[in-house]
Amino acid sequence: MKEIKYLIACIALTFTACQQEDNEQAIKKTIDDLHNEAMVVNEKAIKTSLKLDSLLKYKRKQNNADTIELQKSIHQLNLADEKMMDWMHDFQLDFKGSKAEALQYFKDQLDSVKQVQIQLEKAIEQAKPFIK
Repeated sequence: MKEIKYLIACIALTFTACQQEDNEQAIKKTIDDLHNEAMVVNEKAIKTSLKLDSLLKYKRKQNNADTIELQKSIHQLNLADEKMMDWMHDFQLDFKGSKAEALQYFKDQLDSVKQVQIQLEKAIEQAKPFIK
């Protein structure tokens, strides 16, 4: 009877460990997919920022006082780009820790990359009125 209980406990632990490994791999895949999407959005943010920089230079040459909102929009685009670069720099694909810690780390990173993408999209949306 003890052997059966021990065998059941071992199977349950193995199943749980495999399930955590599967969850970790699934989260890593989702992070990778979101990162790739965010990179496309980030590229669009950089291009938008460059367009707004050119527009700002033009408006300054024209002595146009309507540059404050344009500067704010450029600033938001640059902040979003920096956030993306910081996230990529800090991300550890080979995170070291227990299975539970790794799973939590990757869940947190998934949330972080989602927030970065949202910030990029908001910054681009804010810039739309300036792009013709």
